[in-house]
Amino acid sequence: MADLFEPDVGTAYYRSSDPVKNLKICVKLDRITSTSLVPTAATGVGTAPAGGGDVASHTSGDEMEMQDRNKPGLKDKEETVISWQQKIFSQREIDYYKQDIDWMNPVDKNYHIEVTKLLSKGRPRNRLFTYVDHDSFSQEDKATEYLTTSPNEHPTFLSEKMAHVRKRRVGTGNKQKRERDHTFVPKLNIIEDDPNEELILRNHLGSTPIQVMHIMADLSPGKGAPALDEEEVVLCTIQIKGDGVLSIHPDFNRGRKAYVKESQKQFGKEVFEYILDHASKEMNRQEADRELKMFREVYSRHKDFLQACVGGDFDMPGPDVLRMLVYGEIESAKNFEYDDLYLHFFVDLPKYWTVERQQPMSWITQTCSTKVLGRDDVAYFSFPFHFEAFYHNDNLDEEEKELEIPRFPTIMVEVLSLDSWQRYRTEGYSYLTVPGQPGRHQETIQCWRPMGSSVTSQLRRFFIGGSPELEDPTYQAIPSTFQGKYLSKYGFKTESTGSVDISLNVIMQSRAFRDKKANRQSLSSLLEALGINAVQQNISNVLDAFKKARQRMLQTRENVSQGMLKTGSKTTTA
Repeated sequence: MADLFEPDVGTAYYRSSDPVKNLKICVKLDRITSTSLVPTAATGVGTAPAGGGDVASHTSGDEMEMQDRNKPGLKDKEETVISWQQKIFSQREIDYYKQDIDWMNPVDKNYHIEVTKLLSKGRPRNRLFTYVDHDSFSQEDKATEYLTTSPNEHPTFLSEKMAHVRKRRVGTGNKQKRERDHTFVPKLNIIEDDPNEELILRNHLGSTPIQVMHIMADLSPGKGAPALDEEEVVLCTIQIKGDGVLSIHPDFNRGRKAYVKESQKQFGKEVFEYILDHASKEMNRQEADRELKMFREVYSRHKDFLQACVGGDFDMPGPDVLRMLVYGEIESAKNFEYDDLYLHFFVDLPKYWTVERQQPMSWITQTCSTKVLGRDDVAYFSFPFHFEAFYHNDNLDEEEKELEIPRFPTIMVEVLSLDSWQRYRTEGYSYLTVPGQPGRHQETIQCWRPMGSSVTSQLRRFFIGGSPELEDPTYQAIPSTFQGKYLSKYGFKTESTGSVDISLNVIMQSRAFRDKKANRQSLSSLLEALGINAVQQNISNVLDAFKKARQRMLQTRENVSQGMLKTGSKTTTA
């Protein structure tokens, strides 16, 4: 309940398709303290001189005018409805723009005309005023955005730099300046050998089209004291971007506790409370229905446009065909003997798997130097790769599908190193079978390398490069030429080396997915339909049959033992 009562001092963001000129905000300002505790004589206005005499003879005309102006005092309670970019002058601006001088700036000249008309009807005593987008206050780079409300927080480096980019008048007068600096003005941006800061900001980071408006309050006493810039506080900041996002800081109260502002005086600080309410005109029922109908029509046309761009025909695989897409990345390799590593890897397709001919299935990474990370020497590659394969075994009948053990593609990896003489050494071999489940998989494969039968091979590897290699790279897993039932690698000497980290994103597509979603009760899973889980299903059937046979055997044994006991008891009685 405390969150519903306390004010929200954060920034609120709104998105509206209505024109921003219809935005209206109602501001209610009220002073909750009594008059200043400091006596009026402390201001030094209207006091008698030390030697006595008439007060008016020692008071200048400007001071008399100020006394007459502030004699009634500013309003202690004020309520104003402010529209978007509505200019309301403060007491300090009225004193500044009422001067009859030669104003060079057209904005200042327009303000002078408006202030003159305003004073002809009587001097206003308002505390609330505004700074619009073309005022100097809105153009200043105020304190950058903060993440918290803590007074000890300092702006970040990024927020300080971004504050200098928010300029709304980019490009005014630049054409004439370019014509003065260069005799030929190209259509594209020219290359500057020594660019200044303004050129960097304009060319490398585009300025965001944004309009700003500040709702301010003058907290000065207003009784004989001049209006000071230090007593002007920001009550609300409104920003709208070119994409229609409206930000208000702070947000509307919405029934919460009022916001509080204090004056900057050292003695007798005055406390003010203010409330922000949304006062824009609400649409009636007919206008709301008309707008909703228009939005639905726009969204429908946009949907039809996107559908026309994308199309409705998707590339579906054939019946009883599994399409597998693999998007992988060679992330890193660590704990190898030598530096300057690179990887050569390819995809080995088992039986019944096919790929398109123009698709690459072998890759070579860049050469990467290692860095010490903890106790490991790590080489980061970040090498992406992808391939697409199809599984299709329609040439087999149902019995053969059950006996056939399907295998997924295997990624064969070879790790090599390059020395200063551009000679390569084999650092390790390993392989990774693509997981049979779709999704993201993070794998770490351990590598090994073959060893020679004598010390000569180790010396040759150290001095002149070169090391024992595999003639058939598929020997890492199951050789492609293997036809027997038992695979033995006894007698082959190897040495453990490092490891390689690989991440895979596996996507599977088949018509069986769509059919299963349409009729879940009559269709088994995709892998069973394709025969991939046939072996697992056969094993489970064998285990069930074994359990039933064991139960029958135990029951038979129990019946036989009971029969023998009955026979023995009858014999003893006889």
